Amino acid sequence: RTMRFGGRRQQVQRRQIDPAAAQQIAQVLADLPPLHVAAYNGVTTFAKKFPVTTTLYLIGMALMVFASGMTVSEEAHEEYGQLLEQAQAETNALEKAEIAVARASQDYNSKRGFLGFGCDAVCTTAYEKLQHHERIYKQAKDEHYKAMSHAKSKVGVMSMYAVQECRDLFWGLMGKGKGFAKRASTWDLLFMGLGSMGSDEGWVSFILRFAFQVLMNFTLGLLGALVGFLWYLWELVRSYQPDTFTAVLAFLLFSITACSMVATYLLALYGTVGATLYMGARTVASNMRLEGGAGGNR
Repeated sequence: RTMRFGGRRQQVQRRQIDPAAAQQIAQVLADLPPLHVAAYNGVTTFAKKFPVTTTLYLIGMALMVFASGMTVSEEAHEEYGQLLEQAQAETNALEKAEIAVARASQDYNSKRGFLGFGCDAVCTTAYEKLQHHERIYKQAKDEHYKAMSHAKSKVGVMSMYAVQECRDLFWGLMGKGKGFAKRASTWDLLFMGLGSMGSDEGWVSFILRFAFQVLMNFTLGLLGALVGFLWYLWELVRSYQPDTFTAVLAFLLFSITACSMVATYLLALYGTVGATLYMGARTVASNMRLEGGAGGNR
């Protein structure tokens, strides 16, 4: 192959793969066990090497699938409902305070100087008004928390109400994490496509790079959701006013369940990509052996 560099022609020879080395690689890949056998061996090896982690994972998945919380008595249910109705006043006050803070913040931002620098008398007045509404909002938030916590204390942190609230928190944050991963992957696809224009990169290389980027985005999104869940979880547990032992136990059980679910998502993602590459490698190896056999018979 002849290429021109700075007006000079140079001969560039493509590297030829050693047939013996290629045949050896094909033999190694072809000797790989079937996918289901490899997956079974990997799972059993991991379970034997990390029995505690495997047990906690199974406990977490069992809780996610089967646990729905303890059923409360009829008296506790009625008292819980009554206290929630009484807390509606605090809820309305909190919503009004939140709206007032948003409006005051918008008014303050509109009266600030260029790029936020400088603040005249009108801007200072708007800022003081914003601080006033923020203090009201904080007070309303504390009152709302006390009212809701008093109602939750009647059913307990192991009740079906607490479990459902924990599920709602987890899946809400998981949705945000997956949304982040999808948006990031869309932008990555756009910029990777623009960056590969004019290059001699093949489709296989491009797809592998994009798949790796998607895995990284979902890993960051799901792990970020898990960290956020664990951050808010203790406050959720504490709002039911349990004793110390019950609070720690509930936090550990909810945490194990969340970690198991996130691990399942990541295992499914990485397992899908790994299984595809594994099957592709075995297929390529089989084709190479067939070609080698046909070449040897000629």
